[in-house]
Amino acid sequence: MAGHSHWAQIKHKKAKIDAQRGKIFSKLIREITVAVREGGPNPETNSRLRTAIENARKVNMPMETIERAIKKGSGELGGETYEEVVYEGYGPGGAAIMVITATDNRNRTTAEVRHVFSKYGGNLGSSGCVSYMFEKVGYMEIPKDALSEEELYEKAIEAGAEDIQVGETSYIVYTKPELLYTVKDYLSKWNIPVENANINYKPISSVQITDPETAKRLLKLLDALDDLDDVQMVISNFDIPEEVLKASA
Repeated sequence: MAGHSHWAQIKHKKAKIDAQRGKIFSKLIREITVAVREGGPNPETNSRLRTAIENARKVNMPMETIERAIKKGSGELGGETYEEVVYEGYGPGGAAIMVITATDNRNRTTAEVRHVFSKYGGNLGSSGCVSYMFEKVGYMEIPKDALSEEELYEKAIEAGAEDIQVGETSYIVYTKPELLYTVKDYLSKWNIPVENANINYKPISSVQITDPETAKRLLKLLDALDDLDDVQMVISNFDIPEEVLKASA
């Protein structure tokens, strides 16, 4: 099991969708407001906002909720003002971890993130301590039952994709950030379903975790970070062999 996307798929399997719906909405609303603050309220010229709106629509968020989040981000409505803060550190086994947050209280969020790192055997580091181990990319998931790996590879490379990886239930397509929607639109023209398209971070190299107990502690740390209200995304560069993963369960 390599990297954050596989961990996210495992987490998704064990999640209770109804219980998570409110948290999913909250994360998407924060992402919309941050996207508007950074790039303006027009999704045609703000690809981050466009991505956030599409992801919100996929989970059936009402348009009035989306529009309210856009107005909040542009300052038309009062209330909390969110900013994006990135935390970096290490988990058990030396895995590098980046935590992307959207917060209205940096001191509170820092304390919560630091506590989780400490509780589960990790170490919160300084800005820049692990970010050089990741590259910013366009990221999208394609259901594996939609087409063969060879068919996807041919179409994705034609469209300008840079890499394709095979996940547990999905193909992972990577692009340059600025080409995310070019590739997505091209695949859509061939009726290839695209899920969870967004700007993400891809590990440049991975850290292999071979001890089941270390793997268990690392996955607990990642889950606990992801469960924090202010956390939008958790990225790590771990690689856990399948047999180690099974032994850690």
